[in-house]
Amino acid sequence: MPFFRRAKKSGKGVDSGGAPEPSPVPPWCAWFTPAEWHAFEALLNDVFLDGNTTGPPMRFGEHRHLSLAAEGEPGAPLDLAEIAELVRALPPENWRAATVAFLGRKQRLAERRRELERAGFAEVRNLLMPRLVRAGAVDAGHAPAVALTDELAAVLVIQVGPDLSAPVGQEQFRSWRVDASQAWAAAMANLDAAPVSLHHNEDANPLVNVEADGGWTSTHVLHAADLVDRPAPHGILAMVPFHGHLMLWAVDGPELHTCVTAYGPLVRQMWEEAPEEYRLSSRLLWIGEDGIEAVGVEPTPPGSGLPGVITGSARFVELLSAFRPPDGHSG
Repeated sequence: MPFFRRAKKSGKGVDSGGAPEPSPVPPWCAWFTPAEWHAFEALLNDVFLDGNTTGPPMRFGEHRHLSLAAEGEPGAPLDLAEIAELVRALPPENWRAATVAFLGRKQRLAERRRELERAGFAEVRNLLMPRLVRAGAVDAGHAPAVALTDELAAVLVIQVGPDLSAPVGQEQFRSWRVDASQAWAAAMANLDAAPVSLHHNEDANPLVNVEADGGWTSTHVLHAADLVDRPAPHGILAMVPFHGHLMLWAVDGPELHTCVTAYGPLVRQMWEEAPEEYRLSSRLLWIGEDGIEAVGVEPTPPGSGLPGVITGSARFVELLSAFRPPDGHSG
């Protein structure tokens, strides 16, 4: 394939004092030892650079995100952390073959993506899915999106492969000549049919941990009521601090106050600890008949000795007050 090229051959760099040039392991593949990182970077140079012998090798620690493209074709996004994770468990002699095979699959998916981005509604109807994204990620390149909270939105995407999707652009959406409601209905039907794995803790009203394949886990919050297999008379609390994480809890009584004060700071901590590109919502979500809203606990200044302040809509605060413990603790 035209994007497989031989590496530039060049010696290792040295600083002005003659000492070897430092090559720290990037945080996105921190499990590598320095020697393994050098070997991995050499592999990437061998795969991506042409065969001339001039110029220094690329420093891939500074370039995690690349565009993978054959000559004359639009590029497909490539996250080098995916390759690092792929070769992590393999012996070094198998790294190159595994990387070349991975890039071949990526290229075929890129070609498939270009086909689907030109396809009509009937062709992609069964491939449409909603995708949970940060609200700030929605731009003119997306078909009509649904705002969920200040932090979150849902967009329409086309499943290209098990782990790849392409956003539906406005030009493609207009070419379908269908109502937005019709497209969203198809996408939600496909989400409903997607397999999930549910894990419950041992509480009488358990916390439900949801897992799904292909990076769709967080998006399943859009049909949370179908996943909580018990009555939820006062709605559902959800946590989606980052892509790939979803936990649900049916609100059924006085434990609401305890759960908000416990899970509100926890979801913010998980959000802060997640890599920037994976973050979703720093707050709890309350899901009811009227939609989704963000709730949580706003911390007070360190050292103040005061409890955090529970925040939410007037409707949520009213519900919370109905279950407020007798001592009137925080909120």
